[in-house]
Amino acid sequence: MGMRKEKLEMTNEFNKEECIKNVGKWLGNEDLEELPHYDTINDFLSRVNPAELERIRIDMIKELFKKRNFDSHRINGKYWGIVIDGTGIFTFDKKHCEHCLRQVYKYTDKETGEEKTKTIYMHHVLEAKLIVGNMVLSVASEFIENESDTAFK
Repeated sequence: MGMRKEKLEMTNEFNKEECIKNVGKWLGNEDLEELPHYDTINDFLSRVNPAELERIRIDMIKELFKKRNFDSHRINGKYWGIVIDGTGIFTFDKKHCEHCLRQVYKYTDKETGEEKTKTIYMHHVLEAKLIVGNMVLSVASEFIENESDTAFK
């Protein structure tokens, strides 16, 4: 699927009545009829300081806790469920930055029977997510980076 088609699908997915209503409440614009196109949102977010986005995420979750929105999802009425997991977010055929992780695969060429290797470069992130019913909310993210070009894991 091409990037243009993926962006269009994302725009259509978020331009549903419930999502528009929720974003309108968050923005204080109850009359919001449609969300901006994905490219507009992406352009805006690319200019926002990542530390500010992190602060907004934390403030939103604190506000939901303060309003006791998730109390019914506590474990044994007392504990919060947190899942911590690493996940890949991008892969590349060539190293594109100094932070790329690297993985080398060995394989046998089906046509020649020759042993070969293929290197892929990727970016991974470690996520901590709060479990609330059938939803998970990201509470912290940490990008995983190689310490040096000789690091393998």
